[in-house]
Order: sequence, then structure tokens, then C-alpha cells
Amino acid sequence: MRPALIALAAGLFVAVAPLQAQDIDPTILDQVAEIATSGYADPAAAVVTGVFKSRARNGMGYCGDVTVEGGDEVTLFHVLLETAGGPSVLRLADYPESDMSPNAQTVRQLMKNFGCAE
Repeated sequence: MRPALIALAAGLFVAVAPLQAQDIDPTILDQVAEIATSGYADPAAAVVTGVFKSRARNGMGYCGDVTVEGGDEVTLFHVLLETAGGPSVLRLADYPESDMSPNAQTVRQLMKNFGCAE
């Protein structure tokens, strides 16, 4: 089972910085930003940048950066807009390098597989 956080919030506004390399429909960007910040106490305070299409097989995956809740740090994320269980997000900050659990190792490998990390 892949670790995932299911987006529960709806209709939240999140700042999305302008895209530099890839033109993605604004509606899709809004969905990606909403899911990337799911679980945040104040998702409207988050900033999502650098969104691009991932290598997800279903064609509904996006990588990017999002500010870490409660700070100025930024972390990689991967959002799947459609899965059997609904939208999901993986944020690298949720699985720091010091975490050697199987889930953390899987998340780091998935980020590479999806093309979000090297």
C-alpha cells in the first residue's frame, strides 16, 4: 500500500506562483495546489511553485514545490489527481532523510520514479 494523504479540503485558495516551463490549465493548477496542501491548518498561507506533469502512468500526476506548514522551507510534492481512493499527495518533508522506515524509503523512491527528484 502506498502512503498517501487524501485531500479532504474543498474550495480552498492557495497561492500558486506563475509557471515557468510548462503551461498547465489553471483549473488543474488549483486542484494540484489544493491537494498539495491538504492537511495544512492554513492552506491559504502556502505557496505552490514549479508545478509540472510527472511520469505517473495514469497521466494525472504532478510534481512541484510547496512551502512547509509553519515555516519558510519548501519541500517537493507529488500529487495524483485520480486514484482508486481519490486524490493523494506525497510530500518529501513528511519523510525526512533521517527516517529510514520502509514507508520513507518507498516515498523517496516514488519521488524519483515520478520524476520529482533525482
